[in-house]
Amino acid sequence: MKPSIKALIVLLAVLLPACLLGLGERPVYKIQEVRIAETAREMLASGDWAVPRYNGELRLQKPPLPYWLTAASYRLAGVSEAATRLPAVLFGLFSALLLWVWVRRASGDRSAANCALVLVASYIGLRYCRSGEADSVLLFFVSSACLLGFDILHGRRDGQRPALFGLALGLGFLSKGPAALAIPLLTLVLMALIDKRAGRFSARWKDFFSVAGVALLLLTALGWYAWIVWKFPDIAEQFFAKQVDETFVSGSHAKPLWWYLAHWFDFFAPWGVLIIPAGWMACRRAAPELPPLVRLAWVWLAVVLMLLTATVNKQMQYALLLAPPLAIVLGHYLAQSEGGFARANRILFSLFCVAAMAGVIVALRKSSDIPLALTWLALPIAPLLVQRLLRESSLSAPVLLVAGITAMAYLYSEAHLSNEPRKVAAQTLMAVAAQHAPLYQFRTGLNDGALSFYAGRVVPPVDAAEIAQLLQKQSELWLIGAGVPNLPGLDSQAEMRVEELTLYRLQRKPLAGAK
Repeated sequence: MKPSIKALIVLLAVLLPACLLGLGERPVYKIQEVRIAETAREMLASGDWAVPRYNGELRLQKPPLPYWLTAASYRLAGVSEAATRLPAVLFGLFSALLLWVWVRRASGDRSAANCALVLVASYIGLRYCRSGEADSVLLFFVSSACLLGFDILHGRRDGQRPALFGLALGLGFLSKGPAALAIPLLTLVLMALIDKRAGRFSARWKDFFSVAGVALLLLTALGWYAWIVWKFPDIAEQFFAKQVDETFVSGSHAKPLWWYLAHWFDFFAPWGVLIIPAGWMACRRAAPELPPLVRLAWVWLAVVLMLLTATVNKQMQYALLLAPPLAIVLGHYLAQSEGGFARANRILFSLFCVAAMAGVIVALRKSSDIPLALTWLALPIAPLLVQRLLRESSLSAPVLLVAGITAMAYLYSEAHLSNEPRKVAAQTLMAVAAQHAPLYQFRTGLNDGALSFYAGRVVPPVDAAEIAQLLQKQSELWLIGAGVPNLPGLDSQAEMRVEELTLYRLQRKPLAGAK
């Protein structure tokens, strides 16, 4: 068996369980995941894949590719929590494989294996490779565009790469908007300027864009938008302008400039701390000694951090865009560190393992099902056994162990430490409420798509005025919300309460004197 195949098998022994175990056990709860899940469900139910709708209302704020991928997953596997998250899992694994192929060619087997482990087996990697959100899909296409552009920049130009480069840019834009264009293009421009100043080969801009590449870029990035603007000109302008304002101007999640740096170590735990010795080692060496792909990764990392810092809207999922260049940098560092750097790594890894073992002991003492709790220990141990069985030597056993422990800790905490009752409120309530008709939800700022998802049909949001109009046409209706409007002539009765959600039965009060 080829060494590369052995290394890939050992990697998959870590990554597949980390991404797939317990994938469907958590309810669809987080608003970003709910929006994609319910929009995709409505696409499949209506047969209209061109116009996204959420709770029966137009949703044009985001590009449609994640909705299409999730709807396709539902068609193949049925509507479920696991099917909602399957596209994110696949694209997370595709991103790891993509980096493994490019880094292996540029820096060798050990750097490539380390890179794939750092990318997925970190807190932020596991968080978004196991959630039905758009960020894992965006990550793959941004990484593809950067790596294809790197090849073209360094003279590996053929008939396919410029076309694939344009396609990756376009599909990235169709995943989550302008970041998919800004990150690869700014990274390549800056890298080309650095190479030119150092007297190294630099491609011309026309090398990046063939006729086919430009056509694919325009078609994939702008085709759907052009159709929406033609079909809904007034509504589309309102939605698109609102999205630009929230992201770059007003910001519904505004944070200080240093917010990403302040959360660096917890977002990229346990690997984030290694950026300090990795940067130190890179500065101590002359730039030409670094492999070209690692030089690109440092530039890529700086560009993403600059863009994220300048953006008003700051959220954790945006930081996932830092993960691929960080994984390349740390993959190379872990493979090449020696002397004092290697000793520092051993100390950090030992401290991490001691902390993890303390956590395991505490978890075992609190667990009522010891055999089940012990099965979690297979996550870090099984890959080491597979490595020993295959006699695979390119992967570092300490790095493999830390990756396995990280996956174990994340999955255990997800299964046992984050089961808040409010996260299952919609799922629990709709198990009873879905049978009632007509059924509505009281309109709020978010409009809970989880209610529609678990009902298997649209639960329309209504406000107080709409409730009054509905009750003029029908004697009663069922309403879900945190409260009920106080309307004259309305009789409300709470039938069931789950956390902040209550199912109300609303009826018109009988007129005075009526029998």
